[in-house]
Amino acid sequence: MIKSIVLIEGNSIKEEALKISLSNAKQIVIGRAPGFGMILHLAANSSADLGKALLAFSKIPDVTGVLTLALRS
Repeated sequence: MIKSIVLIEGNSIKEEALKISLSNAKQIVIGRAPGFGMILHLAANSSADLGKALLAFSKIPDVTGVLTLALRS
């Protein structure tokens, strides 16, 4: 299991937009980061699954960046 804290950048991102279906990863916590966007705590089965999840988040409208802040396996 790979766990990560991720910053999803964008000023007008809606929390509902981040609740997407991820095949082998899941969002554990979603919180706001005022002035930056949203913070997600993700858990994935593998690093490949985490990479796929990050790519999926980057394709959400109004997302301007996806940045991994912490990673733990």
